Amino acid sequence: MNHEYLQVRRLPYEEPYHTQLEISASNGVFSGSTDIYCNVSDLAKIGCALQSFPKSIPDEYKYEYGSSDPAARSYCHFVLRVYTVGSWGHSALQISIKENLKEPEERICLFSIRSEPASINRLGDLFVAFSKLQHFEFKWMPNSDENELI
Repeated sequence: MNHEYLQVRRLPYEEPYHTQLEISASNGVFSGSTDIYCNVSDLAKIGCALQSFPKSIPDEYKYEYGSSDPAARSYCHFVLRVYTVGSWGHSALQISIKENLKEPEERICLFSIRSEPASINRLGDLFVAFSKLQHFEFKWMPNSDENELI
C-alpha cells in the first residue's frame, strides 16, 4: 500500500533558539530522510507560509537549508517546496535531499507528494504548533485528517 507522509522529529539542541530536526518523507514509491540544524523561528515561518497557501495561482513556497555546492562545505542540502499544479489550485509538496558525500556513499533524492491546498494548510498548522517546542514529533499525511503531534 502506498503511504505518503512527512515526518519531523525534534532533537533539542541549543533551544529555544536552535534545534535539530530529523526529517523523513515518502510519496509511497520514493522516500528519503536527513537531519538539519535550524532556527526555531524557521518552523513558525514555514508554518505561517503553508497556512495561507496558495495566495494565488501560480504560487510557490520554498524552505532551503544548506547547499549542494561542494565549495560551500555544507554537509547536506534540503529543500521543502510547495507549489501549485495547473490552474485549479491543486498543490504538491516537493522534497529534495542531497547529503554531500562522495561516491559510493552519495545520497540524493527528489520527489513530490500531491496534495490539496487544505491539507497543505493543515501541514502549516502542524509546523506552527511544533515551533512552540511542546512536542517532539509530528507526522503529516496528505490524504488524512489524522495528522498528529507527539
